[in-house]
Amino acid sequence: MDERREEQIVQLLNSVQAKNDKESEAQISWFAPEDHGYGTEVSTKNTPRSEKKLDNQETKLINQEKKVFRIRNKSYIDRDSEYLLQENEPDGTLDQQLLEDLQKKKNDLRYIEMQHFREKLPSYGMQKELVNLIDNHQVTVISGETGCGKTTQVTQFILDNYIERGKGSACRIVCTQPRRISAISVAERVAAERAESCGNGNSTGYQIRLQSRLPRKQGSILYCTTGIILQWLQSDPHLSSVSHIVLDEIHERNLQSDVLMTVVKDLLNFRSDLKVILMSATLNAEKFSEYFGNCPMIHIPGFTFPVVEYLLEDIIEKIRYVPEQKEQRSQFKRGFMQGHVNRQEKEEKEAIYKERWPDYVRELRRRYSSSTVDVIEMMDDDKVDLNLIVALIRYIVLEEEDGAILVFLPGWDNISTLHDLLMSQVMFKSDKFLIIPLHSLMPTVNQTQVFKRTPPGVRKIVIATNIAETSITIDDVVYVIDGGKIKETHFDTQNNISTMSAEWVSQANAKQRKGRAGRVQPGHCYHLYNGLRASLLDDYQLPEILRTPLEELCLQIKNALDKQEELTPLGVHLARLPVEPHIGKMILFGALFCCLDPVLTIAASLSFKDPFVIPLGKEKIADARRKELAKDTKSDHLTVVNAFKGWEEARRRGFRYEKDYCWEYFLSSNTLQMLHNMKGQFAEHLLGAGFVSSRNPKDPESNINSDNEKIIKAVICAGLYPKVAKIRLNFGKKRKMVKVYTKTDGLVAVHPKSVNVEQTDFHYNWLIYHLKMRTSSIYLYDCTEISPYCLLFFGGDISIQKDNDQETIAVDEWIIFQSPARIAHLVKELRKELDILLQEKIESPHPVDWNDTKSRDCAVLSAIIDLIKTQEKATPRNFPPRFQDGYYI
Repeated sequence: MDERREEQIVQLLNSVQAKNDKESEAQISWFAPEDHGYGTEVSTKNTPRSEKKLDNQETKLINQEKKVFRIRNKSYIDRDSEYLLQENEPDGTLDQQLLEDLQKKKNDLRYIEMQHFREKLPSYGMQKELVNLIDNHQVTVISGETGCGKTTQVTQFILDNYIERGKGSACRIVCTQPRRISAISVAERVAAERAESCGNGNSTGYQIRLQSRLPRKQGSILYCTTGIILQWLQSDPHLSSVSHIVLDEIHERNLQSDVLMTVVKDLLNFRSDLKVILMSATLNAEKFSEYFGNCPMIHIPGFTFPVVEYLLEDIIEKIRYVPEQKEQRSQFKRGFMQGHVNRQEKEEKEAIYKERWPDYVRELRRRYSSSTVDVIEMMDDDKVDLNLIVALIRYIVLEEEDGAILVFLPGWDNISTLHDLLMSQVMFKSDKFLIIPLHSLMPTVNQTQVFKRTPPGVRKIVIATNIAETSITIDDVVYVIDGGKIKETHFDTQNNISTMSAEWVSQANAKQRKGRAGRVQPGHCYHLYNGLRASLLDDYQLPEILRTPLEELCLQIKNALDKQEELTPLGVHLARLPVEPHIGKMILFGALFCCLDPVLTIAASLSFKDPFVIPLGKEKIADARRKELAKDTKSDHLTVVNAFKGWEEARRRGFRYEKDYCWEYFLSSNTLQMLHNMKGQFAEHLLGAGFVSSRNPKDPESNINSDNEKIIKAVICAGLYPKVAKIRLNFGKKRKMVKVYTKTDGLVAVHPKSVNVEQTDFHYNWLIYHLKMRTSSIYLYDCTEISPYCLLFFGGDISIQKDNDQETIAVDEWIIFQSPARIAHLVKELRKELDILLQEKIESPHPVDWNDTKSRDCAVLSAIIDLIKTQEKATPRNFPPRFQDGYYI
């Protein structure tokens, strides 16, 4: 560092400390060295008297003002709580009106037509039994096969029963769905059956994040995602206005539904009037009944046509399949031990499989041809054989009757490869086939075709993940090809890394997939695994709560229910933001450092998904367009910001420009609109908490530094730390090579879809990333190049060390920079000032007044911003020969 820089830091520090009353020093850094931004307890032992005075005298007034503000503008705090916060008092006049309306409907031709359909459902014949069971018990478990009508009918049975008894106004049913698409489609179906439009003050509506069609206040049914109720619990822990909670699809055992069941079980102790109905598509009702004190169970028979099932040996025998490449099978290489998941039960099943395999082969030879058994022994069933699927589809098309084909595959790579294999054959290029990949990376407009019936002579082939098991129904499917695998994410707590791997399906998955084939006529289901494998499949998938991080939900539930344990001030704010803690922390820093709009774009993208889509066959062009949007930022996060800015500009010019922009840059307009809405929600939370003065994310006062790339990167670092990786340049004979390392994993790789994947011209030695995932390798997703000052001011604890008589400054004792001793101490002092300020801001939020240049908070933040803005770029000359990985500040 030159003398000018040293003098600048001294002046800034002196300016800051002159405004500090110097009665205290931060005892504990606000930045935790662990990977939990909310976990550090803020020290108040040596709080200045002026701060104590603020806490004791003014905080109550501030809180009262905020309380009034919340009552006056509830939507500022959480627009998703609008339905919950409505009063639900008995109303005799409304009871009579609801009864008259229901009686009139029974003469409506639309209602009569729908009633004929309803009467054919298995659940309809059990209406009285179901209603009596629910009326007489606080908790009821209902199991029913796919197609029995439990999701659409049970809620209507309850509502109509209350209305007919003259108690309609006391009925307020909330039914949870695991996915957004399910909540919307089911609500619209129920509304249609009741001869109404969805929402608009009618009997049925839906509520998903940032989108709703709300029903009337009382005598109503609301379908919503599970996360909505978890969010409601923060506003009303007792859900006082709800009469019935219906938890649907609980067999999926996803994280949110399991946590909600736990909360609801506790809630029953305070709400003896609350009715809880648990609904499952599989016959595992006993487990849920036991959890709720052996509550009563009832089963609704299914309504499907018979389905013929085929195992792998049947399929090979039937179509006489022979693999193109005859390789020695790796039957016991991994078997049940998919990916890198090392669980005892998997090891035990692998041992059983290996032990039984010789006997099973002998049995196969008695029942099947030698060629079939030879193929079975040759195949590597650890991988999904896509060539076999192509051959099977050809067989179905040429030999079987008409009907749509649904193929289940574990992930995008398999889906895109199978699509390419089919399109490489002349047969499938004709207009007699409609091939539809179904995945979140695909443009939504393409996927809407999946629900439409094809014209005569056109065969529909849908290639999908497990989303097609329960969340959506494709009515014309007759043939199902079960690839036998499902993508699961597991979190390794020891190594702090998520692992995504293709696991064998469970028996429950297989049953659901089979059921997709018998909706409209007798069907066929082809399972791509042998009989021995089938006999050893788990009954159900491992519940998500046992294999994923729980930080966000823990914050939500703790804030909602736990009165005994207190969160840190930061934890309280993070719990109110509907995002994971790291992203919430980033949002708070974006408000503090006045670069709010771009940071909210990044936060929305990370908590939902990025807006890029990948049309099959145009992957390279899409990658090029993404790098074009990066504009040499060396940041996936800022690439999304640039994409979003371009979309906003195009939208201002009109619909045609917006459509052309999204088409050119392979962007989803629906996702961009969702990000736009989420930004508004985040801003409302910040306004309610006091961090900003406007609900508009583009408010000029909150965006003074929004055009400064370095400040935005620093805020990204503040949120995502300690997710840091080190860049090392290797100078080969022909070209530069970049290798990336993390502290715990050593060598890792930047994900191929990142704009940094082929980057070699980095200015600094560090990347901050959002997600680290082990698949075929350990990949870093969504990464951004950051400078040393970002780490020094927004990383973990800093310390000054000596290395061979050379002073070094270290972040969490592993990110080390060389620095003259005087500068190292100055930076550490300035960091302490920042820590103190952050504690004050979190404990008593208020927008920064940048016009008051004499204020301490303005001085501290201005000092930090000035240093980050003027950070010089690194070159090889910055690095001393013996310390190439260090950095002179």
